[in-house]
Amino acid sequence: MVVGIQSPDIFKKEIYNQWVQLSNDIQKLKGIKAVLSSGRIFQLEKDTVEQKFVLKAIPGGLIKSDAEMDSIKSILFNTPFFEGLVYNKQNATLMAITFDAKILNTAQRNPILKEIEAKAKAFQEKTKIQVHISGLPYIRTAVSKLVSNEFVLFLGLSILVSALILLIFFKKFYAVFFPILVVIMGVIWSIGTLVLFGFELTILTGLIPPLIVIIGIPNSILLLNKYQNELRKDGDKQRALSVTIERIAITTLIANITAAIGFGVLYFTGSELLMQFGSVASINVMITWLMCLCLIPIIFSYLPAPKLKAQTHVEEGFLHKLLVKTDKLVQQKSNLVYLGTIVISIIAFIGVMKINVNGYVVDDLPKNSEILTDLKFFEKNFEGILPLEVSVDTKKKNGVFNLTNLK
Repeated sequence: MVVGIQSPDIFKKEIYNQWVQLSNDIQKLKGIKAVLSSGRIFQLEKDTVEQKFVLKAIPGGLIKSDAEMDSIKSILFNTPFFEGLVYNKQNATLMAITFDAKILNTAQRNPILKEIEAKAKAFQEKTKIQVHISGLPYIRTAVSKLVSNEFVLFLGLSILVSALILLIFFKKFYAVFFPILVVIMGVIWSIGTLVLFGFELTILTGLIPPLIVIIGIPNSILLLNKYQNELRKDGDKQRALSVTIERIAITTLIANITAAIGFGVLYFTGSELLMQFGSVASINVMITWLMCLCLIPIIFSYLPAPKLKAQTHVEEGFLHKLLVKTDKLVQQKSNLVYLGTIVISIIAFIGVMKINVNGYVVDDLPKNSEILTDLKFFEKNFEGILPLEVSVDTKKKNGVFNLTNLK
């Protein structure tokens, strides 16, 4: 993780002491392994007694005179190693913070990040110098928070939209409440499946619960619509439910199997995220279908049969008229439908060819995010701070230490 500032006054005694104090305060936090900054640099010194080199921290404490400040500046500017690492010639300076490896990839890092951020903001208020914070641990935490917030948002919106659709179709409280309740049970199963498989909630797997809602609601609509149509014939509730299960089960089974196969194919892509998403989504699509097929008829077998008067809106409403017009368009102007489909397909194909396949760590953050602004600051002044990882697999134990491989 890094903290950066840019100011021509950074090497003024008062400002520099604040920077030194910030470096020392962060170093004292539990879980922080080391801090390197222009306010906390090190020099190699020879220990003639122990016959070894030791690191000496510079400065040893808060500076007390301008002469001491000039001495530290001289050490910094005359040591090429530090240029571009903790400072540059444009008056920008950087603080590099190393976390304990045991907590780096755990939730324990979150309170430490909050403490660092609070101390950095306090420095900003005292000195009136803008502080920039970035680094992979910081970005990961921000993305995790974004995923958590968007998970709740998308799930809430999907349930709300689904409830409105059910209300438009059936205009009855029980026809909205119970299907939504069944689908929410499917959502709980999907989250449980993630935990059961040991998968984490990511920007991709976070889409599974809203997806289950959107896929599960049509199952309920088909069941309820068929139930009402059969009930309209003779008013026999048990017969209507029996026929509904018999007729709709196959239709919804084929539709849901198709969707499950589509998601299941992602398991064979080789991408860990897509494999997790595909396996969990495909399993829970079928679980939700089974729950709808079993629970909806059971629940409605205990409810009173809807009055026929309450069903007339289905045949007289806007949706019915829209379906009639769509049917006429398909039957009487099929050539126009074919032409429109071809044109849209061509446009879609052109769009697919223009897809940018590059992916970045910060792709999921809003363009106006402060994190992106800070990241650009470090890219401009220190040529970026995100790590580049290279993995070498020699297929042999300790093969990387082989002299031939090292050369």
